[in-house]
Amino acid sequence: MNFSSPTSRIEDGLFLPEGASLFTRLRVAVRALKVLEKRPDDSVAAPLFNASLDGDIFQRLCSELAKSDDGRELLATRPSLQGSSIDLTALGRLPEGTLGNAFARYFSDNGIQPFESPYEVRNDVDYLIKWYRETHDLHHVVTGYRTDALGEMELQAFVAGNLGLRTSILILLFAAVLRPHGLPPFWKYVRKVRAAYRRGQQSEKLVRMRYERLWAAQVEAVRQQLRIPSLTPA
Repeated sequence: MNFSSPTSRIEDGLFLPEGASLFTRLRVAVRALKVLEKRPDDSVAAPLFNASLDGDIFQRLCSELAKSDDGRELLATRPSLQGSSIDLTALGRLPEGTLGNAFARYFSDNGIQPFESPYEVRNDVDYLIKWYRETHDLHHVVTGYRTDALGEMELQAFVAGNLGLRTSILILLFAAVLRPHGLPPFWKYVRKVRAAYRRGQQSEKLVRMRYERLWAAQVEAVRQQLRIPSLTPA
């Protein structure tokens, strides 16, 4: 199946032609990544970054989801976790240790706001890319990886092992070469991302979880549903 740009912005080179070669997809992904370094939620670069290298992977994930009742419901109802649909005040009132409370504290502790971007959804693949990006912050909560430079790379490694996303591997390679501030020595970085990758392999697929139905559940219970192994002490 061929994948074209979900959206495009020609002046930035953000356009993916139908049936593009691997080289073209990689070039577009790198251009999108450079835009995202400055504007993480850019409404063109963000979905295009995923679609350029991972369109076929998300198609395969859609096919896997369609084999289960829960997966078919997810794709049929297309729930959203856009910032406008999340009441952080109400979630913050839930008991400590619950997913909702931990999610609300995540934003207050990091001084950030929930994801908000007008992604165009034309089909199930577009939707699953959108859902994946909307649940990124929840992935931090359920995996236990922090939002510093190392924690972000650990989460990307977890996702690479869990979903097989090439974009996550590209981000890890960029970090290994460019060495952004906050990363540990190279040997420690490699050890950490390898452990996160293996942890992701051992877990259930992150995108299948209906997080919005689990706000009152304990974070540990959600981790158990996803079969996420405990974090190994540093």
